[in-house]
Parts: sequence; structure tokens; C-alpha cells
Amino acid sequence: MRVRLPHDAGVSLIEILVGISILAIVAFAVTLSVQPPADPLQVEATRLAVRLDQASQEAIATGQPVGLVIGGFGETYGFYRYVDGRWWALSDHPTLRERQLPEGVQIDLSGSFAPVDADAGGAVFPAFWFDPAGLTEPFRLRLQSSDHAVEVARDGAGTILVSELG
Repeated sequence: MRVRLPHDAGVSLIEILVGISILAIVAFAVTLSVQPPADPLQVEATRLAVRLDQASQEAIATGQPVGLVIGGFGETYGFYRYVDGRWWALSDHPTLRERQLPEGVQIDLSGSFAPVDADAGGAVFPAFWFDPAGLTEPFRLRLQSSDHAVEVARDGAGTILVSELG
């Protein structure tokens, strides 16, 4: 006697391919979510580069110089605008207000600029500033931690570059 099986018995090739595709998508999502943590020095250098570019655009847009002031032995920095013969902190600006660097990260200006400190009258003077006409001189800043350093530089064309130092 012959036994007939129904045609719906078993798993079709399409069902197997759909299952494999779902597993591949899940594996890809897991791979993307398990990335090594970012280097805090590189993150801060990139953040500083973006903020420097924003300061340059702010100077051009407002027609007033915007300068970078380094404080706290290189552990903080902020942007200031020159108005009425004095440098004023941009404390109300969403991206250019003072920033505290993570522990162990410092901005080093040695060899590039004169030391920047408040004088006896409490006035500050920026390490450099962005000219409202876009004629800012090239500069170099070094962000360093205990094990390595990153340079943030502005070239003559106005491009801000971030590069790892050996």
C-alpha cells in the first residue's frame, strides 16, 4: 500500500532563505553595536576642530573678532567676542561657551603662542582670534594626554585639520 504525503509537508527554500536573511541582519546589528570605545583625545580634538570652524563662521557672520581663550592650565577653553574694546565670553552661545576637557586631556600652546592668562584687572586676551574678514593666520594647537597627542591646525586656506602625532 502506498502512503501519500501532503504537498505542504516540509520547509520550502524561500522559508530557509528568509530565516538566514533575518539571522544575517541580527548579526550585522550586533557587530555594529559592539564597537570599541572612542579615544577621548581624538573625540575632543574633533570637537575642538568643529568648534573652531564655528567660531570662524561666527566672526564672519557678526563682523566681530572671536577668540579662543585657554584657561585652567590647558584644562578648559572658551570663545570670546571682541566688543567695545574688550573680550566678552560667549557664555550664552550654544556651541562656543566654555568647555572643560576630560580628565587627563590638556591643550598645549607651548612654542606656538605667548602664555594666555588673565592680568591683574581680570581682562583676558585670546591665544588667537578669528578675523571677521576671514583673514585669520594659520595656527597649531596640541591636545595631549599621558600617552599620546593630537594636533589641531588651521592652514593658510582656512581648513581646520586634525592629525595624530607620533
